[in-house]
Amino acid sequence: MHKEKTITRFICLLITFSLVFGFLPFTGADAAKSPFSDVSEENYFYTEVSKMHEQGVVDGYGNGTFLPQNPVKHSEAIKLVCSMAGVDYAGYSGKTDPWYSDVVTWARDKGIMPSGTDPNSYATREEICKYITGVYKLNTGKTNTDAFSDTDSDVANTLYDYGIIEGIPNGDGTVSFGGAQNVKRCDTCIMLYRLSEKADKPDWTKAFALDRSHYAAPRPSSFKSYYDYADAWRYMLANVIFTDSFQVNMTCTRDELQKIMEDIQNSFYLAMFDYMEYYSFLNQWEVKANYGIDSGGRCVNPKFTLVLSNGFGIPNSDVLRQIDQFNTVCGQIVTRLYEQGKLKTNMSVKDKALVLYKYMAYNTKYDTNYRYYNGYDAAVRGTAVCQGYTAMYNYLCNLAGVPMRGMTGTAGGAGHAWSRIYYGGSWYNVDATWGDPIPDRQNYCDETWFWVTDSFLKSGSKPRTFDSDTLVYR
Repeated sequence: MHKEKTITRFICLLITFSLVFGFLPFTGADAAKSPFSDVSEENYFYTEVSKMHEQGVVDGYGNGTFLPQNPVKHSEAIKLVCSMAGVDYAGYSGKTDPWYSDVVTWARDKGIMPSGTDPNSYATREEICKYITGVYKLNTGKTNTDAFSDTDSDVANTLYDYGIIEGIPNGDGTVSFGGAQNVKRCDTCIMLYRLSEKADKPDWTKAFALDRSHYAAPRPSSFKSYYDYADAWRYMLANVIFTDSFQVNMTCTRDELQKIMEDIQNSFYLAMFDYMEYYSFLNQWEVKANYGIDSGGRCVNPKFTLVLSNGFGIPNSDVLRQIDQFNTVCGQIVTRLYEQGKLKTNMSVKDKALVLYKYMAYNTKYDTNYRYYNGYDAAVRGTAVCQGYTAMYNYLCNLAGVPMRGMTGTAGGAGHAWSRIYYGGSWYNVDATWGDPIPDRQNYCDETWFWVTDSFLKSGSKPRTFDSDTLVYR
């Protein structure tokens, strides 16, 4: 016999193509033997595929084939380009799943792969050219070439200038690029190997690196205490996992089971404060328990299922899409601020936090219609309520190495969210929302609400309450 109990809590704050593609003929010596059963010396791509295999850049399939005519996914394309260019992206995202997390995150942060690109969709000829020119830092604005009859693409013309592609003959003396067609594995190898012979490897070494250590939250190895429960929620929020289950070998009464479920539910707040950026998307949480019943009516070996979702009805697929764009845009913002010298590696944590506080005030507008509330709205739309401000600010800070957390509560009786940091042995508060006046004033920032104590907020004209003060720890 099995029973199921459910507790739900919701908070909403106001808050290539054969040589027809036109690659120039290669004059180097062919390798003595093909590494793949479907690649022979008669193939126009033989040398390039063999050379890239020798260098460890490309590999085949388990049955010894290369499948040269297969299309290339975006994740595969950017990995091949970066590997050939010698880009060190290992560990960049702090995640190992999916396999392309590091290279795709790196490419998005550098503005090479557009936000919203599906890593598992196929790349076109135009897109692979963009990846190549982006990673190799080729100046596409200098070309005056107009080589193709079907496009004026700067990236295609730049690679034409480098002698990497010639085009597809039209029979009338002109050539086409065919940029909308999917690029093939063999043609990707030709382009990359030829370019490696003509262009130096780019220098991507930087004096800074985006810090994603906060988001490498592991799955807890046990599920027995209040803090284990909080760690489970942290793991799910940080990794955007909608559902996970934890089996516990135990026997308990139904009242004891109910108390455990309440603890699991309430422990979510600890995770929420740590990951306000993702809580803004996943603001509804649910706990279920499936268990057996012994002869004495006690619950046996319960399996607890934790569920996260969007409380405003946004489907999980759209949540993933919004989070993906939110992550990309915020990474680009922090990267750009470092490149502009507004953020520096030798800055103190407080100074970095202030730069980002001002950035929020200058570039975000409060949503007086109360429609936009998450990090995507703040970062991509440029408008949100307090929850969106806090989500975006916290993510920017953490990427810059500022360990910002969050808080919810009330301000003058109204629900509110803001940021919070433990620094030098004390807690300080940062309210990016209140730092941006209403109505919006260009290039103005109110620093009154930056780096203030708890007592300052609790005794102000709009006294605040902190939800952390009401939590009961067991």
